[in-house]
Amino acid sequence: MKNLSFSTWLTIVMLAFFIVMVGLSMEFPAKARFMPLIVGLPAIALCLVQIGIDLMPSSKSAYHGAPRAGLTQQAGLEPELPEFGPHTVSQEILMWIYFVAFVAGILTFGFYVSVPVLLLTFLRREAEASWRFAFSLAAAATLVLYLMFGALLHIQLHPGFVTPWLVQTIGIGAA
Repeated sequence: MKNLSFSTWLTIVMLAFFIVMVGLSMEFPAKARFMPLIVGLPAIALCLVQIGIDLMPSSKSAYHGAPRAGLTQQAGLEPELPEFGPHTVSQEILMWIYFVAFVAGILTFGFYVSVPVLLLTFLRREAEASWRFAFSLAAAATLVLYLMFGALLHIQLHPGFVTPWLVQTIGIGAA
């Protein structure tokens, strides 16, 4: 069996989690099983695709890093670093900060405020996208989120703990 990387094992664990989630939801009433199926079935498909990609033989040959014939070896080439290690700690911490901030933002301000703010922040800081692209993508994602859950599926997403109070205090939407 091929030596599996950490990310492949993580994908296998996630696949097992989603399969159990979908399996348990089959015992729920129809309306209660709707959300686990909406989340679980695409997640299962994506996990299977990722495992397939991970297990396919690499297109790189054993001589991928070897110098071409007739060329001198360049001094100073750094060896390829492993997938995880001390060199990735700062990136991992940053991703955890984004994740925790997103969860805190959803709990505090709700989905419709947190999604565009996180996307805008991430796209500008990490992807170094232009302001126009970041704003456009954040607005489009929020619109898709609202149309999918609010308008089409009639599922009320968490409004946050502060947003309803703030809306009421300001007087927006008061009849």
